[in-house]
Amino acid sequence: MTLLRNITFCFCISLFFGCTKNDIVEIIDDHKSTETNISVVSEFLSTFDIIKDVITSENIFNPDKLTVLPLGAEIVYADTTFADGDGLDVLLKFGDLGSSPFGLLCNDSKYRAGTILLSIDQDYLIDNSTLKISLSKEEPFFSGDGEEMTQLVGDIKFKRLNSDRISVKCNNFKLKNSVADISMNADLDIVEVIEPSMSEIGNHICVAGNIGLSNGHETATFTITSPLQKQSDYDCLRFISNGELQVEKSSTISDITVDFDPNQDEGCDRLIVITTNGKRVFTHY
Repeated sequence: MTLLRNITFCFCISLFFGCTKNDIVEIIDDHKSTETNISVVSEFLSTFDIIKDVITSENIFNPDKLTVLPLGAEIVYADTTFADGDGLDVLLKFGDLGSSPFGLLCNDSKYRAGTILLSIDQDYLIDNSTLKISLSKEEPFFSGDGEEMTQLVGDIKFKRLNSDRISVKCNNFKLKNSVADISMNADLDIVEVIEPSMSEIGNHICVAGNIGLSNGHETATFTITSPLQKQSDYDCLRFISNGELQVEKSSTISDITVDFDPNQDEGCDRLIVITTNGKRVFTHY
């Protein structure tokens, strides 16, 4: 009987004092979801690699000079002059997915399939010119490694702010593959860095800004704390070679950061380190 009273007393004490303001239950973050989000963001950024190949008037009217586009891609001119006042429209057609490896192999070592519509209001080298990329469900566009292909649906608006700076915005943009079905909002600045030499070695872009992601169950905000860097040469073009992100998720209060250059060598690889509450995980996205 005495034992029973002691157990009851201890149980009541724990009910009264057990939940204090210091007893915070934290959900441990699974880095896999961060890794998946980074992978689809990388596919989103790769759209800039393919369209900057054709956004100047010179390249649009001289397709033989195009570099990233593969020979099998088709360029269809829906509207070929700025003189009529409604801009210029160009379709980039990469064909069907086909069989594995899926899509066409581009010169940046990425595979692409489907159609991109480019709508340009004036010569893209002029300040305040606007380029709109439209990716429709009816003519779906895919990008990936030939095995895992991500479908991209929605509109992206590129606005030239000056000779080397471009604003990039999208709302409710969709990215879907075998492991992800994500909606994205992005507000980014891209700075094109041209090295003072005859070759393109060393040329790169720097990406800053914020990206919001949602899969219907979890939201994530990527804040770029150190600009994401992508090299211009073919061997490195598809990779983010440098930069850091701060990640905030609705599912956890963990402090999460992502470093794209953990070896500090600007390596052309997919190696990143995800740090969660001080614990580092090396992985590939």
